[in-house]
Amino acid sequence: MSKNIYPSRYSNGKLVSPAQYITEIICENKAKLDKIDLHYRFWVTPKWSSYYRNQIASANKLLEKYSAKAIIKALSDSKASKIYSLRAPHLIAIIDHYEKLVESENTDFKLEINRSEEKTHRQEKSTKNILSKLKELDNG
Repeated sequence: MSKNIYPSRYSNGKLVSPAQYITEIICENKAKLDKIDLHYRFWVTPKWSSYYRNQIASANKLLEKYSAKAIIKALSDSKASKIYSLRAPHLIAIIDHYEKLVESENTDFKLEINRSEEKTHRQEKSTKNILSKLKELDNG
């Protein structure tokens, strides 16, 4: 099973790992702050390569402790819109908040099935079709 499950915004829709996807989001935040546009495969350019490598290392460390869903939701929060580093100390509080929400979503769902103790059986119908009626007429 492939770990690449998120569609990349910067490599023609190819699937990327959670760490790569999270790094793309944080790079978008930095690009907005610097008022520049990111382009196709921006991480191979000299300007972005070291920043991308540093952030992807941070993303992998965060993924050891938190779920990808919680980190992505935290980065989408308006409180994190000006955060441009995954090492920002105030980002952890936001991720913690979303981690608790994600965990509660997973534990709140319980399916209860009410089954009655009485067993009911279908009563067989004694339907006569045309062939059985004709046989009775022949025998009778």
